Amino acid sequence: MSDFRSRMETAAIRYKEEVLGLRKPGNWRGGKYRHILPIEVWDLNLWEQIRDAARIHFAEEEIAWHDQRHNLLSSQILCVNIFFPLRNEHELLAGFLAGRIPQLARVGKMYFEYIGDKNYLNEPGGRGQMRTSADVALEWFDASNSRGLLLLEFKFTEREFGRCGGATSKGNIDRTRCHRSTEIVKDPERMCYLAKPKQRPYWEIALGPHSPLRIDLLTKEPYCPFRYAFYQLMRNQFLAYLIESDPDSGFKRALFGAVYHGENEALPRMDRPFGGERNPLRAWAGLLREQDCFITFTIQDFLSWMDSRLPSHLEGWRSFLGEKYEL
Repeated sequence: MSDFRSRMETAAIRYKEEVLGLRKPGNWRGGKYRHILPIEVWDLNLWEQIRDAARIHFAEEEIAWHDQRHNLLSSQILCVNIFFPLRNEHELLAGFLAGRIPQLARVGKMYFEYIGDKNYLNEPGGRGQMRTSADVALEWFDASNSRGLLLLEFKFTEREFGRCGGATSKGNIDRTRCHRSTEIVKDPERMCYLAKPKQRPYWEIALGPHSPLRIDLLTKEPYCPFRYAFYQLMRNQFLAYLIESDPDSGFKRALFGAVYHGENEALPRMDRPFGGERNPLRAWAGLLREQDCFITFTIQDFLSWMDSRLPSHLEGWRSFLGEKYEL
């Protein structure tokens, strides 16, 4: 266990026992853990001021809470605790994002577990369950009132951005093919388990005439570029690309970004380097044709900016984040 993960577990246990007054361990996959809540009181994981409203919103929008919603280290719950109280703080959000999206003039609606109006990637499930979903998405407008969208993937204590499940699936009868990138790029339908039997369009997008990726770099390493650290980044980037390409979506521009805890030392260090780069965010940006379609910032960046402009009605929210997450 990393020092960061251990520190966050200790903080979670302290919050659970000293603030919530709970000592009963929570269950997960047959084990009992002090940093997990009993499932029947999972909603204590949410800030008290948004608890009812968030549950109602998720129910009305048919959004699934993640299986680990009772885990005090849930990244979905942290994302909701940070962004749900800000859903009507358009000027604050615009002020922060304008420094990262130069064309942004104002911010509109906020969406959780956003998947778009179509099943763009031919995946099962729905919002927050199985399908590629942005943890939070923000509608924005430029000076000419053209509509844009920012999809954000949110990470807390995770060590990586997700690996390809098809590579280790029981249905994948030849897992060695995932380590032959040149052959995959030449014939993805034969070489990629997700392309043929699962009918995922990932390679059609990656190798298409308007691909958001630099195709020449896809064989930079002997293994499939999506086998390890880039799988989740790829899916979200492709979702943004397809939304922007769809004339019916209503969005002239769709961007993707990653938000992460700045003290998580494992996340920005890949086990396998890509093109000599071990930071997955820098390596992913280097794979893109247009690097400005991908933005990153830490939770600390965001909260530090907010702290200097915090309105009085958000002081309780800010204190809660400090008390629960030491942020």
